[in-house]
Amino acid sequence: MKKSRQPQLIIAGVLIIILVIVFGCPFFLKSPLAENLNITAYIKQAGLPGLSNLSHCSDTGELTVLMTGIDQRSSDYLYGLADVIRLVHVDFRTSQVNVVSLPRALLVNVPQESLKVEGPILLNQSYFFGSPGMNYFEGSGYGAGSLAETIDYNFSIRSDQYVVVDFRSFIQFVDAIGGIEVDLPTYVDDMPSSYFPAGKQTLDGAQALTLARVRSKYSDLIRIDNQTIVLKAILNRLKNPAILVKLPQIYEALQNSFITDASADQISSLVCQLSKTAAEDVTFYNPPPELISSDFVYIPNMNQQMQIFRWDQRFIDWIKQSLTEQAAP
Repeated sequence: MKKSRQPQLIIAGVLIIILVIVFGCPFFLKSPLAENLNITAYIKQAGLPGLSNLSHCSDTGELTVLMTGIDQRSSDYLYGLADVIRLVHVDFRTSQVNVVSLPRALLVNVPQESLKVEGPILLNQSYFFGSPGMNYFEGSGYGAGSLAETIDYNFSIRSDQYVVVDFRSFIQFVDAIGGIEVDLPTYVDDMPSSYFPAGKQTLDGAQALTLARVRSKYSDLIRIDNQTIVLKAILNRLKNPAILVKLPQIYEALQNSFITDASADQISSLVCQLSKTAAEDVTFYNPPPELISSDFVYIPNMNQQMQIFRWDQRFIDWIKQSLTEQAAP
């Protein structure tokens, strides 16, 4: 992964990849527009630059992308903990896309040759210590590179590319699409900070972020479930053709809000492939509770006991199987 100290100018393709992969599934594939919408023509008509080679899908067999949302609200990406961690595996041969969530509180060992901090650490801290503001990572890619190498070091899973988005960008994005409607199966009580009643309700960007981050009374696994509710609500909003035509404005607002090491050709190949991927070919995997166990461990760099998730070889096997598993015919 190449090294860049400043967030790259993110072309429209990254925005689409973020919506298609990180937000859960190819939103427009379930839209009434899907059967009639030519993606290449739409992008050109919408005025979204940067994707000139959509007619040719990648010849690469497989690709794994590390998608990360960080708890940073400034635009400089100097710091931040990895709040959302997802591995996305794309099989260009079968059009299968698998999205695997990793809890941020996984207890992991430090790749000592490149990340110069004392371990063990929580998985989300590997991004923080590698960020430009901390600069403890001697490899490429800063926080994303540090997180990717930590995942590889502990789980033997290598990421080919990364994409990083921060809280500010998330809030701006939800506001840009006019907010979202969520339907909560039960109330979410994080008082005195926040409270969300059961049932349908409309949230703006700040409220959606709050719901996605509720944690003081809930486990990290419940937090992942809440994030999924928010992301599905975003997808439902994006199915609206009236929202789809706002992509140019959304792109304009968010073009400098993401970090990626993916090239324009790689993004084009992904968008091309995903345009041919049916909704049933996208599968999501959250960690089974029986494969991880909660515990409290002393974390040296924090000088305190912290709640963590322990794991073993069964968890590694689950990640690898989930990434490559093919959908049932």
